[in-house]
Amino acid sequence: MYGYAGEILRVNLSDRSIRKEPSEKYVRDWLGGPGFAIKILYDELRSWVTPYAPANKIIFSSGPLIGTVAPGACKMNISTLGPVTGGWATGSSDSHVGGQLKLAGYDAVIVEGKAKAPVYLYITDDQVDIRNADHLWGMTTWETLAAIRQELQDPTRHIISIGPAGENLVRGACIIQDTNRAFGRCGSGSVMGSKNLKAIVAKGTKPVRIANPDRFAAIVKKSRKMILGGKNVERFRKYGTLSIFARKQEVCGMNYKNFQHATFPEDVAAKVDPVKTIDKYMVARRSFPGCPVGCGRQLHFTDGPSAGIKVECNQFEAAITLQGRLAVEEPTFMYRANARCNELGIDIDAAGGAIGWAMECYERGILSKEDTDGLDLKWGNEEAIFELIRKISYREGFGNILAEGSFRAADIIGRDSARYAIHLKKQDLYEPLRGANGWCLGAVTSTRGGGHTTGAPWVETTGTVDPVKAREIFGAEKTDDPISYDGKAQMVLHSEILQRASNCLGICIMNTTVIDLDYPDLKEIAELYSAATGVEVDVAALKRITMRQLNLEKAFNLRFTDFDRKDDYPEPRQYNEPISGGALKGWKFDKAAFNRMLDEYYDLHDWERETSFPTRRTLRALGLDAVADDLEEIRKLGKEDSQST
Repeated sequence: MYGYAGEILRVNLSDRSIRKEPSEKYVRDWLGGPGFAIKILYDELRSWVTPYAPANKIIFSSGPLIGTVAPGACKMNISTLGPVTGGWATGSSDSHVGGQLKLAGYDAVIVEGKAKAPVYLYITDDQVDIRNADHLWGMTTWETLAAIRQELQDPTRHIISIGPAGENLVRGACIIQDTNRAFGRCGSGSVMGSKNLKAIVAKGTKPVRIANPDRFAAIVKKSRKMILGGKNVERFRKYGTLSIFARKQEVCGMNYKNFQHATFPEDVAAKVDPVKTIDKYMVARRSFPGCPVGCGRQLHFTDGPSAGIKVECNQFEAAITLQGRLAVEEPTFMYRANARCNELGIDIDAAGGAIGWAMECYERGILSKEDTDGLDLKWGNEEAIFELIRKISYREGFGNILAEGSFRAADIIGRDSARYAIHLKKQDLYEPLRGANGWCLGAVTSTRGGGHTTGAPWVETTGTVDPVKAREIFGAEKTDDPISYDGKAQMVLHSEILQRASNCLGICIMNTTVIDLDYPDLKEIAELYSAATGVEVDVAALKRITMRQLNLEKAFNLRFTDFDRKDDYPEPRQYNEPISGGALKGWKFDKAAFNRMLDEYYDLHDWERETSFPTRRTLRALGLDAVADDLEEIRKLGKEDSQST
């Protein structure tokens, strides 16, 4: 095979069996990565399986462009039945391990069952061992990396691992690449913990074969030129996604005090401006193989409360889900808090969401020190925040409640606290939704429960959008106006196709039109895939394959959850309350216009408007006849005439 490694590794931790099977059977209809994963999970998980059951499976996958010089081909994917939403769970991260798995000869590793005692998986080419990890259990992710490198006498080894949060089945636990990059959202770290799997170590020496090297080299050169010629490349190289901080403040795309406000107070924004911090403390850039941008930065704080601390700089998300949501004014807080979450193996949105809910409940008198183990949860209290991050990760005291996430924590506490739990499909929300209708639509309809990497159009609020270029790419008018409802369904459809294709192939979406309309788009991605694998696809074929994947994700959720149209709306605070300040002060959703936009989105997918369920017509057109039968059996097959009602 070309592009693909050709094999899938299946590891059963219950009986310690290890076997290999060909990946070729998936290639015709699926692109790799989460595309392979959703097909495997849908086919193999019975409806009675629960996230922490040994019968659940967690799939680690490397797309067909991983291990090549394709621009940004450095993303590994992890997918499972997740404990946060109870449905489809998937996350991607820059990962050296993904490349090493590919070079070892594997497109995916399926882990099933549960080990009797802690273990880690050791992979070096054809050697695959299930090794004892008793000595690693209880360690942070940073300690685990150091211990494994010392044990193997190899300081160059890369790993993915869980920390105490994953071991203690914290719902929002994540999986960490080495020390700093997270496979976030959805709680995949706790699934790994439920299987007593502490880490995966991988190293490979096999080549990745390219079907047409000359053609591939030409499209790689063209794509790199498009990226390096982009107007945003230099600022993203230096500041990463934190470079959009000022723009997000300008367009009311921030989260301050648990979404009470859509902007930071101006004096706070000036104080915590990440550009100033990076300019002062950056000592080096960091990157992953194949990335022409290299948005990682290494920081060394030399003064103030963080003096002596060395960390990798976080991305924009931490600026609002930790710094702003919790109203901390000390400018280096987000970097330290992000690093602490990585160390303990907890998703920053899960930590920030739960703590933000608790702080607002404390402010409103719903919670008191008797509830919070004596902690003073006033806004901006750094000491209390760090203590809660620790308590959540170890499920200690009040942290045991917060470890369930704000949706379930509010259900436990009651007292009208649910109105302050800001979530989508039970998952703590990072995305500000007011004032950017395309971004909002992509997030609320996401099959993984919120998230801006499977359909939300970033360009709407991250920079200036050329309306002519936007019309050419999205096929609709007014997509350059964030508060217009027109054209946003088409914008999201294009983003769903592009982002799924990128995630499946292993391409960082920041090397595509997701972030800059002058960057490579579907045409270039189709050419890269075709030249690498020898499997000819065009833009129409990419759309068909990614829509097949999206519909299977949707069907997977319908099998395991009660999600329907009611779950494709912003949560009440953002849906009902106007923006309190800034350029869009007083703006709030026009509910009739929002519903028309949602109808248009369902129509584009040929899903029933009333329920959001896929129809037999669309499933049959995608080659998913058996899935239509499954949905009909559970009475979740959409009516085909719903668009005319």
